[in-house]
Amino acid sequence: MKGISRIDSKHTRGWFLRIYRRGKVHSKMFSDGVHGGREKALRIALAYKEEYERRHPPSLISTRLRLRPQKNNTSGIVGVSETYARSKKGEKLPCFCVNWSPRRNTSRAKKFFYHYRDIGSREAAFEAAVAFRREREAEIIRGLEPL
Repeated sequence: MKGISRIDSKHTRGWFLRIYRRGKVHSKMFSDGVHGGREKALRIALAYKEEYERRHPPSLISTRLRLRPQKNNTSGIVGVSETYARSKKGEKLPCFCVNWSPRRNTSRAKKFFYHYRDIGSREAAFEAAVAFRREREAEIIRGLEPL
């Protein structure tokens, strides 16, 4: 049940609903005591969620692409992170990693190394990674558009 979680604490028992739309969070608590028990509270929470999603459907693009960077993103670009890989000898090889999801429930990654044979400078590797990520985003969006 995406977006609905159970809370059982000393003073609170019920189902907590969280729905994200356009960068904002809509949340609501469905207490067992107020709604006539655990099962009834869950049924009411599910019905509320269904009605809310019917009135406020997510955009098709936002269901496939993250539109804003997460808080821990240091590159400033969604899907691009600075990391490192290990050589066969165990050496750290610095790189930028691009992550994307070409289809639902599939993910892909590609690394752009710097201070290595591939690209050379850190800035060039970053620019290549960002350009590659933009190309993948465009492919995903083209796949969502009706023919």
